[in-house]
Amino acid sequence: MKKNKKNEPMLPQELETISFIEALDDGYVHDCRIVSEEVEAEKIHFDRVLFENVRFLDGEWERSEFADVVFVNCDLSNADMSRAVFHRVKFENCRLLGTDFTEASIRFTHFQECRLDYAVFGFSHINDVSFERSVLRQADFYEVDLKNTQFLDCELDESNFTGTSLKGIDFSTSRFEELQLSSELLSGCKVSMDQALLFAQKLGLIIAE
Repeated sequence: MKKNKKNEPMLPQELETISFIEALDDGYVHDCRIVSEEVEAEKIHFDRVLFENVRFLDGEWERSEFADVVFVNCDLSNADMSRAVFHRVKFENCRLLGTDFTEASIRFTHFQECRLDYAVFGFSHINDVSFERSVLRQADFYEVDLKNTQFLDCELDESNFTGTSLKGIDFSTSRFEELQLSSELLSGCKVSMDQALLFAQKLGLIIAE
């Protein structure tokens, strides 16, 4: 996936810093900067918002929409983001431990230096997304529509890709000792030489020394 500025979050050069309560207007938050708060769960449409050091409290953010949004040093652990929509979003140095993205639509989104252990992406649509220098141990990508997505220098041990086509996916710069996957959906996946031995075992091959 080539970087394209048009696909990155488009925020105004200057954003007013206000509280979440002040910014919330009939289920809509836009054009603002929210800093160092604990935010209660609610279905909300966020547009052109910068979150810094914000904690999204455990709860249901189901079907919320995030467009041109940046999260910096935020904690979204265990939040229910199922069926949410993410478009031109960036997560930078965020905690997303166990975050539920089931059936979410995630496009033009970048996860950079994030913790996503146990995060659940099952049945989601992930297009034009990059995970960079992030930890995704035991993350769940079960039956995901995974297209034009990169895993760059990530920790992926014991992640689950069962039922997900890995065509065009490059794991070669990432690390894992075990992955759950469907052997019939491996075609077109790029791996390192060491990783190829593991994948060969998944295919039932016996490798002679």
